[in-house]
Order: sequence, then structure tokens, then C-alpha cells
Amino acid sequence: MKILDVCCGSRMFWYDKCEPHTTYMDIRKYYEELPSGHVIDVDPDVQADFRSIPFDDETFDLVVFDP
Repeated sequence: MKILDVCCGSRMFWYDKCEPHTTYMDIRKYYEELPSGHVIDVDPDVQADFRSIPFDDETFDLVVFDP
């Protein structure tokens, strides 16, 4: 199974933030450590805009869109 998460952000959707079947895509890269100790780490495998996904049709079995 191949999964594309097109708006992965800091991967809050996933219990396993390194799910091996998933390609993580987001328009941005961002890192911030908050005073509370929480970390926001947006580090996609592919940096791209969901309005122009850089993959051919039918590359993935499932697309997750959780903006």
C-alpha cells in the first residue's frame, strides 16, 4: 500500500509519525520549540502545494487530505 498525506503539517493525523507506507507532503518546512516544551516540526518528504501535486495519477492507493 502506498499512501500520500498531502497536508501533513507536523503529522498530527498519525500515531506513527514515520509510517513506512506514507509519503508526507506539505507546502512548508517549519520548526519551533514552544515555551511549554512542545515542538512543532513540519518536515515533509516532499515540499509541494496540494493544488499542484507532483505525482502521476494512480501513484498512490490512498490520499489523506486533512488540512
